[in-house]
Amino acid sequence: MIDPCDHDAAAIAAELFGEPAVGIKRFATGSQHFVFDVSLDDIATGGDRRFVLRLSRADDIGLAEGAVYWSKRLRPLGVPLPAMLHVDLEMRRHPFPFVVLERLSGRDLGTDFETLSTAERRALAAELHDIQNRVTALPEGAGFGYASSYEGAFPCQSWGEVVAGQLARSRRRIRAASIVDERLVDLVWNRVERLAGYLAAIRPVPFLHDITTKNVIIDRGRLSGIVDVDDLCFGDPLFLVGLIRVALIAHGRDPGYAQDWVDLLRPDSEQRAALDLYTAIHCVGFMSELGQRFNRTEPQPIDPGFLARLHSLHGRLIAGFRNH
Repeated sequence: MIDPCDHDAAAIAAELFGEPAVGIKRFATGSQHFVFDVSLDDIATGGDRRFVLRLSRADDIGLAEGAVYWSKRLRPLGVPLPAMLHVDLEMRRHPFPFVVLERLSGRDLGTDFETLSTAERRALAAELHDIQNRVTALPEGAGFGYASSYEGAFPCQSWGEVVAGQLARSRRRIRAASIVDERLVDLVWNRVERLAGYLAAIRPVPFLHDITTKNVIIDRGRLSGIVDVDDLCFGDPLFLVGLIRVALIAHGRDPGYAQDWVDLLRPDSEQRAALDLYTAIHCVGFMSELGQRFNRTEPQPIDPGFLARLHSLHGRLIAGFRNH
Protein backbone atom coordinates (compact mmCIF):
# COMPACT_ATOMS: atom_id res chain seq x y z
CA MET A 1 0.00 0.00 0.00
CA ILE A 2 1.47 3.35 -1.12
CA ASP A 3 1.09 6.38 1.14
CA PRO A 4 0.65 9.91 -0.24
CA CYS A 5 3.54 12.29 0.39
CA ASP A 6 4.45 15.98 0.03
CA HIS A 7 5.47 15.47 -3.61
CA ASP A 8 2.04 14.07 -4.45
CA ALA A 9 0.37 17.03 -2.75
CA ALA A 10 2.61 19.47 -4.64
CA ALA A 11 1.89 17.84 -8.01
CA ILE A 12 -1.87 17.84 -7.45
CA ALA A 13 -1.87 21.45 -6.25
CA ALA A 14 0.14 22.62 -9.27
CA GLU A 15 -2.20 20.80 -11.65
CA LEU A 16 -5.37 22.12 -10.02
CA PHE A 17 -4.35 25.73 -9.57
CA GLY A 18 -2.11 26.15 -12.60
CA GLU A 19 0.83 27.33 -10.51
CA PRO A 20 3.25 25.80 -8.03
CA ALA A 21 2.39 26.18 -4.37
CA VAL A 22 4.66 28.46 -2.38
CA GLY A 23 4.07 26.38 0.73
CA ILE A 24 2.92 22.85 1.47
CA LYS A 25 2.89 21.65 5.06
CA ARG A 26 1.34 18.47 6.36
CA PHE A 27 -0.91 18.84 9.40
CA ALA A 28 0.45 16.92 12.38
CA THR A 29 -2.96 15.82 13.66
CA GLY A 30 -5.01 12.90 12.38
CA SER A 31 -4.27 9.20 12.06
CA GLN A 32 -6.11 8.24 8.88
CA HIS A 33 -5.68 10.71 6.02
CA PHE A 34 -2.79 12.80 4.69
CA VAL A 35 -3.84 16.43 5.03
CA PHE A 36 -1.82 19.38 3.76
CA ASP A 37 -2.00 23.13 4.24
CA VAL A 38 -1.41 24.58 0.77
CA SER A 39 -0.41 28.22 0.18
CA LEU A 40 -0.50 29.96 -3.19
CA ASP A 41 0.78 33.41 -4.10
CA ASP A 42 -1.91 36.05 -4.58
CA ILE A 43 -0.21 38.66 -6.73
CA ALA A 44 -3.31 40.85 -6.93
CA THR A 45 -3.51 41.41 -3.19
CA GLY A 46 0.08 40.82 -2.19
CA GLY A 47 -1.08 38.09 0.20
CA ASP A 48 -1.59 34.41 -0.21
CA ARG A 49 -4.43 32.01 -0.84
CA ARG A 50 -4.68 28.94 1.38
CA PHE A 51 -6.50 25.67 0.90
CA VAL A 52 -6.55 22.29 2.56
CA LEU A 53 -5.68 19.31 0.37
CA ARG A 54 -6.74 15.98 1.84
CA LEU A 55 -5.36 12.83 0.25
CA SER A 56 -6.41 9.31 1.23
CA ARG A 57 -4.92 5.92 0.64
CA ALA A 58 -6.62 4.06 -2.20
CA ASP A 59 -7.89 1.51 0.33
CA ASP A 60 -9.61 4.34 2.24
CA ILE A 61 -11.71 5.58 -0.65
CA GLY A 62 -14.84 4.63 1.29
CA LEU A 63 -13.94 7.22 3.93
CA ALA A 64 -13.32 9.84 1.24
CA GLU A 65 -16.71 9.07 -0.29
CA GLY A 66 -18.27 9.33 3.16
CA ALA A 67 -16.75 12.76 3.71
CA VAL A 68 -18.33 14.02 0.48
CA TYR A 69 -21.69 12.42 1.30
CA TRP A 70 -21.95 13.83 4.82
CA SER A 71 -20.72 17.25 3.76
CA LYS A 72 -23.64 17.47 1.35
CA ARG A 73 -26.02 16.21 4.01
CA LEU A 74 -24.83 18.22 7.02
CA ARG A 75 -23.79 21.62 5.69
CA PRO A 76 -27.39 22.56 4.73
CA LEU A 77 -28.34 21.88 8.37
CA GLY A 78 -25.89 24.49 9.57
CA VAL A 79 -23.16 22.07 10.60
CA PRO A 80 -20.03 24.20 9.99
CA LEU A 81 -17.99 21.86 7.82
CA PRO A 82 -15.50 23.44 5.39
CA ALA A 83 -16.72 23.90 1.84
CA MET A 84 -15.50 21.27 -0.62
CA LEU A 85 -13.92 23.17 -3.51
CA HIS A 86 -12.81 20.23 -5.64
CA VAL A 87 -13.44 16.49 -5.38
CA ASP A 88 -11.57 13.76 -7.27
CA LEU A 89 -12.31 10.22 -6.14
CA GLU A 90 -11.79 8.56 -9.53
CA MET A 91 -8.00 8.03 -9.21
CA ARG A 92 -7.55 8.32 -12.97
CA ARG A 93 -4.73 10.87 -12.96
CA HIS A 94 -3.42 10.30 -9.44
CA PRO A 95 -3.25 7.11 -7.36
CA PHE A 96 -5.07 8.68 -4.41
CA PRO A 97 -8.61 9.99 -3.91
CA PHE A 98 -8.49 13.62 -2.77
CA VAL A 99 -10.57 16.67 -1.96
CA VAL A 100 -9.69 20.35 -1.80
CA LEU A 101 -11.28 22.09 1.17
CA GLU A 102 -11.81 25.61 2.32
CA ARG A 103 -9.11 26.59 4.83
CA LEU A 104 -10.93 27.45 8.05
CA SER A 105 -9.43 30.24 10.13
CA GLY A 106 -7.97 29.23 13.47
CA ARG A 107 -6.41 26.12 14.97
CA ASP A 108 -7.39 22.85 16.64
CA LEU A 109 -9.12 23.14 20.00
CA GLY A 110 -6.37 20.94 21.44
CA THR A 111 -3.76 23.51 20.43
CA ASP A 112 -5.57 26.52 21.90
CA PHE A 113 -7.45 24.85 24.75
CA GLU A 114 -5.49 26.53 27.55
CA THR A 115 -6.03 29.97 26.02
CA LEU A 116 -9.82 29.72 26.37
CA SER A 117 -11.56 31.09 29.44
CA THR A 118 -14.04 28.97 31.39
CA ALA A 119 -16.86 31.02 29.86
CA GLU A 120 -15.51 30.50 26.34
CA ARG A 121 -15.25 26.74 26.87
CA ARG A 122 -18.77 26.63 28.23
CA ALA A 123 -20.05 28.60 25.24
CA LEU A 124 -18.17 26.28 22.88
CA ALA A 125 -19.73 23.21 24.50
CA ALA A 126 -23.18 24.78 24.15
CA GLU A 127 -22.64 25.57 20.46
CA LEU A 128 -21.35 22.09 19.68
CA HIS A 129 -24.21 20.58 21.68
CA ASP A 130 -26.65 22.56 19.51
CA ILE A 131 -24.90 21.29 16.36
CA GLN A 132 -25.03 17.74 17.70
CA ASN A 133 -28.79 18.14 18.24
CA ARG A 134 -29.21 18.98 14.54
CA VAL A 135 -27.38 15.77 13.66
CA THR A 136 -29.30 13.57 16.11
CA ALA A 137 -32.56 14.91 14.62
CA LEU A 138 -31.71 13.17 11.33
CA PRO A 139 -33.44 9.84 10.59
CA GLU A 140 -32.26 6.79 12.48
CA GLY A 141 -30.00 4.34 10.71
CA ALA A 142 -30.82 0.88 9.41
CA GLY A 143 -28.24 -0.45 11.85
CA PHE A 144 -25.61 0.64 14.34
CA GLY A 145 -22.01 1.79 14.29
CA TYR A 146 -20.00 3.94 11.89
CA ALA A 147 -21.62 4.53 8.50
CA SER A 148 -20.42 6.50 5.48
CA SER A 149 -23.99 6.98 4.21
CA TYR A 150 -27.57 5.98 4.84
CA GLU A 151 -27.51 3.84 1.71
CA GLY A 152 -24.41 1.81 2.59
CA ALA A 153 -23.89 -1.06 4.97
CA PHE A 154 -24.27 -0.62 8.72
CA PRO A 155 -21.69 -2.76 10.49
CA CYS A 156 -23.72 -3.84 13.54
CA GLN A 157 -27.23 -4.91 14.44
CA SER A 158 -27.17 -3.56 18.00
CA TRP A 159 -25.39 -0.90 20.04
CA GLY A 160 -24.03 -3.61 22.32
CA GLU A 161 -22.33 -5.13 19.28
CA VAL A 162 -20.63 -1.77 18.57
CA VAL A 163 -19.39 -1.54 22.17
CA ALA A 164 -18.10 -5.12 22.06
CA GLY A 165 -16.35 -4.38 18.77
CA GLN A 166 -14.59 -1.36 20.23
CA LEU A 167 -13.19 -3.44 23.07
CA ALA A 168 -12.21 -6.28 20.72
CA ARG A 169 -10.26 -3.84 18.54
CA SER A 170 -8.50 -2.43 21.60
CA ARG A 171 -7.60 -5.95 22.72
CA ARG A 172 -6.09 -6.77 19.31
CA ARG A 173 -4.02 -3.61 19.25
CA ILE A 174 -2.85 -4.00 22.85
CA ARG A 175 -1.86 -7.61 22.20
CA ALA A 176 0.06 -6.64 19.05
CA ALA A 177 1.97 -3.74 20.66
CA SER A 178 2.60 -5.40 24.07
CA ILE A 179 2.86 -2.04 25.84
CA VAL A 180 0.02 -2.42 28.35
CA ASP A 181 -1.66 -5.47 29.88
CA GLU A 182 -4.67 -6.68 27.91
CA ARG A 183 -6.35 -7.64 31.19
CA LEU A 184 -7.24 -3.93 31.42
CA VAL A 185 -9.81 -4.69 28.72
CA ASP A 186 -11.27 -7.58 30.75
CA LEU A 187 -12.04 -5.26 33.66
CA VAL A 188 -14.05 -3.00 31.34
CA TRP A 189 -15.81 -5.93 29.68
CA ASN A 190 -17.17 -7.05 33.04
CA ARG A 191 -19.04 -3.73 33.25
CA VAL A 192 -20.42 -4.11 29.72
CA GLU A 193 -22.15 -7.30 30.78
CA ARG A 194 -23.78 -5.55 33.75
CA LEU A 195 -25.17 -2.79 31.52
CA ALA A 196 -26.39 -5.11 28.77
CA GLY A 197 -30.01 -4.06 29.28
CA TYR A 198 -29.23 -0.38 28.84
CA LEU A 199 -27.15 -1.04 25.73
CA ALA A 200 -29.88 -3.21 24.20
CA ALA A 201 -32.42 -0.37 24.50
CA ILE A 202 -30.33 2.19 22.53
CA ARG A 203 -31.78 3.30 19.19
CA PRO A 204 -29.60 3.88 16.07
CA VAL A 205 -29.46 7.67 16.48
CA PRO A 206 -26.87 9.46 14.29
CA PHE A 207 -24.25 11.63 15.99
CA LEU A 208 -20.86 13.26 15.46
CA HIS A 209 -18.46 10.93 17.24
CA ASP A 210 -15.07 12.68 17.15
CA ILE A 211 -15.53 16.38 17.96
CA THR A 212 -13.23 16.35 20.98
CA THR A 213 -10.04 18.39 21.36
CA LYS A 214 -9.35 17.61 17.71
CA ASN A 215 -11.49 18.19 14.61
CA VAL A 216 -12.89 21.33 16.28
CA ILE A 217 -11.30 24.51 14.90
CA ILE A 218 -11.20 27.59 17.12
CA ASP A 219 -10.48 31.17 16.09
CA ARG A 220 -10.07 33.87 18.75
CA GLY A 221 -11.99 31.86 21.31
CA ARG A 222 -14.93 30.96 19.08
CA LEU A 223 -15.91 28.00 16.93
CA SER A 224 -14.66 28.34 13.36
CA GLY A 225 -15.78 24.94 12.12
CA ILE A 226 -15.57 21.15 12.30
CA VAL A 227 -13.32 18.96 10.14
CA ASP A 228 -12.82 15.29 9.27
CA VAL A 229 -16.40 14.03 9.26
CA ASP A 230 -15.99 10.87 7.17
CA ASP A 231 -18.86 9.05 8.81
CA LEU A 232 -21.48 9.32 11.51
CA CYS A 233 -21.90 6.92 14.39
CA PHE A 234 -25.36 5.48 14.98
CA GLY A 235 -26.15 4.66 18.59
CA ASP A 236 -25.79 6.47 21.91
CA PRO A 237 -24.60 10.12 21.59
CA LEU A 238 -23.22 9.88 25.16
CA PHE A 239 -20.40 7.88 23.59
CA LEU A 240 -18.88 11.16 22.39
CA VAL A 241 -18.86 12.67 25.88
CA GLY A 242 -16.90 9.70 27.19
CA LEU A 243 -14.33 10.34 24.45
CA ILE A 244 -14.12 14.04 25.34
CA ARG A 245 -13.48 13.09 28.97
CA VAL A 246 -10.62 10.78 28.09
CA ALA A 247 -9.06 13.21 25.61
CA LEU A 248 -8.94 15.94 28.25
CA ILE A 249 -7.63 13.79 31.09
CA ALA A 250 -5.06 11.94 28.98
CA HIS A 251 -3.51 15.21 27.83
CA GLY A 252 -3.59 16.75 31.32
CA ARG A 253 -6.26 19.32 30.49
CA ASP A 254 -9.07 20.72 32.59
CA PRO A 255 -11.89 18.11 32.59
CA GLY A 256 -14.41 20.86 33.33
CA TYR A 257 -15.12 21.15 29.61
CA ALA A 258 -16.46 17.57 29.62
CA GLN A 259 -18.60 18.46 32.62
CA ASP A 260 -20.04 21.34 30.59
CA TRP A 261 -21.29 18.74 28.11
CA VAL A 262 -22.73 16.62 30.93
CA ASP A 263 -24.54 19.65 32.35
CA LEU A 264 -26.12 20.31 28.96
CA LEU A 265 -27.22 16.69 28.49
CA ARG A 266 -28.51 16.16 32.05
CA PRO A 267 -28.13 12.36 32.05
CA ASP A 268 -30.13 10.26 34.51
CA SER A 269 -28.46 7.73 36.81
CA GLU A 270 -28.52 4.94 34.24
CA GLN A 271 -27.03 7.21 31.57
CA ARG A 272 -24.33 8.34 34.00
CA ALA A 273 -23.40 4.71 34.55
CA ALA A 274 -23.22 4.24 30.78
CA LEU A 275 -21.11 7.39 30.46
CA ASP A 276 -18.57 5.98 32.91
CA LEU A 277 -18.51 2.77 30.89
CA TYR A 278 -17.94 4.68 27.65
CA THR A 279 -15.14 6.63 29.32
CA ALA A 280 -13.48 3.34 30.29
CA ILE A 281 -13.89 1.98 26.75
CA HIS A 282 -12.20 5.04 25.28
CA CYS A 283 -9.52 4.89 27.98
CA VAL A 284 -8.37 1.43 26.88
CA GLY A 285 -8.85 2.60 23.30
CA PHE A 286 -6.29 5.36 23.85
CA MET A 287 -3.94 2.82 25.44
CA SER A 288 -4.35 0.54 22.44
CA GLU A 289 -3.17 3.27 20.07
CA LEU A 290 0.26 3.33 21.71
CA GLY A 291 2.80 1.65 19.47
CA GLN A 292 0.59 1.84 16.38
CA ARG A 293 1.92 3.43 13.19
CA PHE A 294 -1.40 4.45 11.56
CA ASN A 295 -0.56 7.02 8.83
CA ARG A 296 2.97 7.70 10.06
CA THR A 297 6.25 6.09 9.08
CA GLU A 298 6.93 5.13 12.70
CA PRO A 299 4.83 4.95 15.89
CA GLN A 300 4.90 8.09 17.97
CA PRO A 301 7.13 7.96 21.07
CA ILE A 302 5.29 7.03 24.24
CA ASP A 303 4.77 9.88 26.69
CA PRO A 304 5.10 8.39 30.22
CA GLY A 305 2.86 11.11 31.65
CA PHE A 306 0.16 10.40 29.08
CA LEU A 307 0.22 6.69 29.87
CA ALA A 308 0.27 7.29 33.63
CA ARG A 309 -2.83 9.50 33.40
CA LEU A 310 -4.65 6.80 31.43
CA HIS A 311 -3.73 4.15 33.99
CA SER A 312 -4.92 6.42 36.80
CA LEU A 313 -8.22 7.12 35.05
CA HIS A 314 -8.74 3.43 34.35
CA GLY A 315 -8.12 2.57 37.99
CA ARG A 316 -10.61 5.18 39.23
CA LEU A 317 -13.28 3.98 36.82
CA ILE A 318 -12.85 0.31 37.72
CA ALA A 319 -12.98 1.17 41.42
CA GLY A 320 -16.21 3.05 40.79
CA PHE A 321 -17.67 0.07 38.94
CA ARG A 322 -16.92 -2.20 41.89
CA ASN A 323 -18.63 0.20 44.30
CA HIS A 324 -21.84 0.25 42.27
